[in-house]
Amino acid sequence: MAKADLHVHSRYSDRPSEWFLQRMGAAESYSDPERIYRMAKERGMSFVAITDHDAIDGALLLKEKHPADVITGVEVTSCFPEDNCKIHVLVYGLNADQFARIQGLRRDLYALRDYLRERDLACSVAHATFAMSRRFSLEHLEKLILLFDVFEGINGGRSKRHNDVWTAVLRSLTPERVHEYERRHGIEPWGAEPWVKGFTGGSDDHAGLYIGRTYTVARAETPDEFLAEIRRRGTFAEGRHNDYQSLAFTTYKIA
Repeated sequence: MAKADLHVHSRYSDRPSEWFLQRMGAAESYSDPERIYRMAKERGMSFVAITDHDAIDGALLLKEKHPADVITGVEVTSCFPEDNCKIHVLVYGLNADQFARIQGLRRDLYALRDYLRERDLACSVAHATFAMSRRFSLEHLEKLILLFDVFEGINGGRSKRHNDVWTAVLRSLTPERVHEYERRHGIEPWGAEPWVKGFTGGSDDHAGLYIGRTYTVARAETPDEFLAEIRRRGTFAEGRHNDYQSLAFTTYKIA
């Protein structure tokens, strides 16, 4: 089985989304892409991905140096256009032109979803239950269930309780419940069986501490095969969850 930590940040990330890093005037991350690659490989990752916030420079640089085992990626900051509620979507296997197009669409989550589906780009909703604004509600989660078919099962920056509860909700979906959401919100679901979800895992590392400790598992020999497994919901998540000690350590390291 192949492994890949599918949520890692480098020094190429945009400004931090976390309020405490913004208050400190800190960057999102100071990790060098090549160091990320070495750590991931040392910790048993078959493939390496960088998913900076709304930036792809580090991922493209690493892909150029290690084309055989690097998966390009980005963490897109998108919004529900009706209330500007923010959502993060991890996108994989994209090139510079596709990234530019995504940047133009990301202010509208519905348009972004349609583009990702049209281009058959592998993607996963990051830490879906993490509220990035006071607008976030149960209604937004119902809409996300319709819009996407792959979600982070384990985010290494979130607690075990948050990860496990959300995963349990997604695994308990039924055709009847999804059809009810569709009637309620008028959103076309992704896929023929939208009650069956796929799962990814990633450390969400910002400080170069937990790279490769949370990861995605799939049957794949190449990056393209790994991406195909994400698209067909054939991956699953393994590894560590966050706790207050590691959160404090990460914040201290970045500071």
